Amino acid sequence: MNRLTLTALIFTTIFAGTLMAATTNYVVTPGTPGVTPTASYTSWATAATNIQDAIDVVGSGGLVLVTNGTYVLTDMITVDDNITLRSFNNGAKDLDGTIIDAQYPAQSNRCLYVNNASALIDGFTLTNGCPLATSLSGVGGGLYLQAGRVQNCRIVGNRSAGNGGGVYLTGASTLLADSLVSGNQTGKSNEGGGVYIYWTGQITNCIIANNRAKLGGGVATKTGATFFFLGSPSMLDCVISNNVANVLVGETGAGFGGGIYSTNFQLVDGCIVTHNLVDGISGSTYGAGIMLGNGGIVRDSTIAYNTGGNYGGGIAVGGALNMVTNSLIHDNNGGHGGGFYTSGGLVVNCTVVSNNTAAFVQGGTIRNCLIANNTSGIRDFSGVGGVYQNCTITGNGYGLDIGYLQYYSVTSIVENCILYDNGSSGINYTMGSAAGIVLTNTCTLPQASGLYDTGNITDSPMFVDASSGNYRLRKSSPCINTGIVRPWMTGAVDLDGFDRINSRYHTVDMGAYEYQLPLQGPTVFIK
Repeated sequence: MNRLTLTALIFTTIFAGTLMAATTNYVVTPGTPGVTPTASYTSWATAATNIQDAIDVVGSGGLVLVTNGTYVLTDMITVDDNITLRSFNNGAKDLDGTIIDAQYPAQSNRCLYVNNASALIDGFTLTNGCPLATSLSGVGGGLYLQAGRVQNCRIVGNRSAGNGGGVYLTGASTLLADSLVSGNQTGKSNEGGGVYIYWTGQITNCIIANNRAKLGGGVATKTGATFFFLGSPSMLDCVISNNVANVLVGETGAGFGGGIYSTNFQLVDGCIVTHNLVDGISGSTYGAGIMLGNGGIVRDSTIAYNTGGNYGGGIAVGGALNMVTNSLIHDNNGGHGGGFYTSGGLVVNCTVVSNNTAAFVQGGTIRNCLIANNTSGIRDFSGVGGVYQNCTITGNGYGLDIGYLQYYSVTSIVENCILYDNGSSGINYTMGSAAGIVLTNTCTLPQASGLYDTGNITDSPMFVDASSGNYRLRKSSPCINTGIVRPWMTGAVDLDGFDRINSRYHTVDMGAYEYQLPLQGPTVFIK
């Protein structure tokens, strides 16, 4: 036998062995007629009646098909190999009809533990899980996902003594996708009623609804101080709704983050955060919709109809490294800042409308934002005042109140803004006796007269149609080309996504929108 033939034989043997190892095992409910469980479980006639039994023998790369029905557990299911575990009903997945029931309160089990980066769990309902504190620290009532992917699942009606009433995610290779997490809760003083993400993990296209915890009724996350750049927790294209952050009987303190609570470094992208609630017994509550600690990013999201929060009905931004961008914040209700509260960071290219109060600011930069038609406007509180750049602030119950209740020493910076038509008195900004404001290239009333106020105008900004909410500028607006160019504008865009700097004249407008020339039709040459 020559060397080439021997090599081919070895390769064929190895390849055939690999194919043989990738078997399919089957599981049916106990008592299914015509089934005699046989240890290999490689047909429906010899199927296992216990899910764990089929997992244990399928081998790496294998598939375990579980027919619809209810599987009652006496211990949690463990997947720690490269396998696929999938529900099956006449050739299709059946997440509603294939139920893994951990039997709480009759039993104290978690439904499922997954720890293999190539493992896939597809199409189940995980319910009635509640692990003992001695079982992986008692976290993740329905699911503890340390590595692998879980998709097309319903994780409902679970609880935990620790964090993550429904799900506990940790590890760079964890993904929860296309799933419903609902009706889960944690014990006293814990985090993440629906989902808790520790260090890394991702939730994509999920609905997180009707969950409860003290911190993060829907989702809570925790990462290290520099971990954002290495792949921190993230939520993509999710709906976070009707969750509650509050305290239980016998607890003290207050809830944080009715929808989402993050101590630091998190990405929320393309999500809808709505109808969440935060409450407490003592102390201040923060962020009925979202509470960001430090280093988080919220972008391309809608934050709406959230209620509660001494600070931030829609979102509370609590650190200099946070950013909220390209988001719609509307119809939220909170004590200080129904739309948002910030003590640092950047709120940029956002629309903040129809909240009970627009914002409560203790520092940070508000840039390229439309803040309109809120019952009350913006209050700059004690400490570092807000910096407002190219914002349109109009149609609110009042405009900008600096030094809330006249007591606090604070100075606000307002630049390239339109601060106009707020309240009924024609006064768009007020200051306490210890407060100050520096207005630069801003359209407002009354006329700015401070030592450092320059380039301001009092003429009407001439919006296209304020009555219908169109606050773009007419061609005759005095706000066109009357702003001041700043370094941050290089490469930046306005609220509509157009270049902030006019490339031809190197000028900028006041307000959130750069004026755009009407589209011209084709030029016709007549000979």
